[in-house]
Amino acid sequence: MIICKTISLLKLQLNLIKEKQLSIGFVPTMGALHEGHLSLVRASISQNDCTVCSIFVNPTQFNNASDLVEYPRTLESDLETLRRAGADAVFVPDVSQMYPNGLEVNPPMEPGAIGDLLEG
Repeated sequence: MIICKTISLLKLQLNLIKEKQLSIGFVPTMGALHEGHLSLVRASISQNDCTVCSIFVNPTQFNNASDLVEYPRTLESDLETLRRAGADAVFVPDVSQMYPNGLEVNPPMEPGAIGDLLEG
């Protein structure tokens, strides 16, 4: 299993796959993998020649800064899980790869009362 930490390395690997005219399935995740993720990986493997996964805890996904800090990061076990599941490549960028010009975050939205029910 190939681990790509940069966009340029991922593009290189994807181009090699495309040159062979192979199909590519993509399973994006934020890590902390569970059976739901693995079912998507298995589906991709059954439907494509190559399966690429990503593990990126995206800071723009979080309205509350403490949620970002507390989000579980289990990279080593996630990589081993994907290796055992049969993924061909994993894209594991850091924030600077995904946001080379820095984060542009809008002010937090307040969902109102619905936000108190089942996380909105």
